Amino acid sequence: MTPNRTTCFLPMEEYNKIKSRYSKFNEPWQSSEVEELESMAADGVPLGDIATQLQRTPNSVKMKMRSLGLYTPRPQPKPWSPDDEARLIQLYNDDVPFEEIATEFGRSVGVVVSRLVLLRVKLFNN
Repeated sequence: MTPNRTTCFLPMEEYNKIKSRYSKFNEPWQSSEVEELESMAADGVPLGDIATQLQRTPNSVKMKMRSLGLYTPRPQPKPWSPDDEARLIQLYNDDVPFEEIATEFGRSVGVVVSRLVLLRVKLFNN
């Protein structure tokens, strides 16, 4: 399918770039693709992997999943309060393992470490 004024508002160069990566870009969904999407979503396959498998953009997959009631956006992370940050620094200074700190705050280890870095806490004292 080639783009036209009613199906795509991208410049031809951009369209061709996307089309070369996702061969089914800007094409209607076939029922077999929808079935495959539903199956992969039920199996917990990540959205990016589904997009690659179906040769569709991640946004197209997300929109189709939403229309089928299969996509739930991630909840927004809860903000860190000043008390949370003080407690985080205290736990870190008390040599509490990152996994325990993360569990206490209901966050991932990566988020805990990122917050400590953002707070300019010196990590891994030598």
